[in-house]
Amino acid sequence: MAISEQPDEGVAERSEALVGRLSAAGLAAFELLTVYVGDRLGLYRLLGDGRSVTPSELAAAGGIHERYAREWLEQQAAAGVLEADEAAAEASDRRYRLPPAHAEVLAKPDSPFSMAPLGRTLVATAQALPLLLEAYRSGGGVAWSAYGDDMIESQGDFNRPWLVGEFGTEILPGIPDVHERLSADPPARVADVACGVGWSAIALATAYPGATVDAFDPDEGSVEIGRRLAAEHGVGDRVTYHVRDGATIGSEGPFDLAVVIEAVHDLARPVETLAAIRSALAPGASLLVADERVGDEFTAPADEIDRFMYAVSMTVCLPAGMAEEPSAATGTVMRARTLRGYAREAGFPNVEVLPFEPGFLRFYRLT
Repeated sequence: MAISEQPDEGVAERSEALVGRLSAAGLAAFELLTVYVGDRLGLYRLLGDGRSVTPSELAAAGGIHERYAREWLEQQAAAGVLEADEAAAEASDRRYRLPPAHAEVLAKPDSPFSMAPLGRTLVATAQALPLLLEAYRSGGGVAWSAYGDDMIESQGDFNRPWLVGEFGTEILPGIPDVHERLSADPPARVADVACGVGWSAIALATAYPGATVDAFDPDEGSVEIGRRLAAEHGVGDRVTYHVRDGATIGSEGPFDLAVVIEAVHDLARPVETLAAIRSALAPGASLLVADERVGDEFTAPADEIDRFMYAVSMTVCLPAGMAEEPSAATGTVMRARTLRGYAREAGFPNVEVLPFEPGFLRFYRLT
């Protein structure tokens, strides 16, 4: 009968440390799923004004079953997301509230602290895992559309706070010649390439009422959402959405500015797309690129930003980028030197890193 050997003390300590880390990650993942429930059912928005509710009151206001309302409220309070007015009260009479600081994170999509979209990202990624496993075996990809509306909306909502709050009020005015052209006559034309649901186009049109924006994205679902959002924000007459690959826009100019927000690393053909943008720019015009602010070099173990970006890359961005062939297969962890290389190949001799770092992003100016 074989007797299993016990690991030595050093191995056991490292094993215990990883067990503890994965246990914490498991708790965080499951709690994020409960955030998804509250986000998608609109429960945080119902609690966003600071009022306290009983399970029956939340059930009635949210159109959900009272027993589920009670369980969600208790779980959220146990997790420290909600506050219980009187923990010792009867379960059906206990009242719960969302603290103002937590409402900024979960109930206000324009807040710089907004994090509710992360739950949607997790769920969308998990639903695509069978396709992801097949892609790993075959060398193929997973189409962006396969991740569904949760992924499309969550990507847009991650960038929404800084785009609505900073892009047109701080970042673009911080580039004097760009700001001057966007504010001048004749009206400026802007290209928003790989626009997703188009918060960047909406922010541009809002900040510069004289400008018009052509927003391009190959995903029809994203474009449909973008058209609705532009109309809701009163800029539908100046933002025109096109279901188009950015690599095909070379003849659409001249544009006085082009932007690509958190998308170059997703492109199957980044050099071709950047070259098409360059062809579409007016003389002296710039391309602004915002992409992930990862480290300059690979490190192991890495910091939390690179760890997060690698996890997103292997489950979402790399397979989505490889769904189209041929593909550069860049992945989320696109270091600055990679972007510089793509820009050079596309005919941009100058790449400047700008002093703006919204969220996890780094800004580049290509001329």
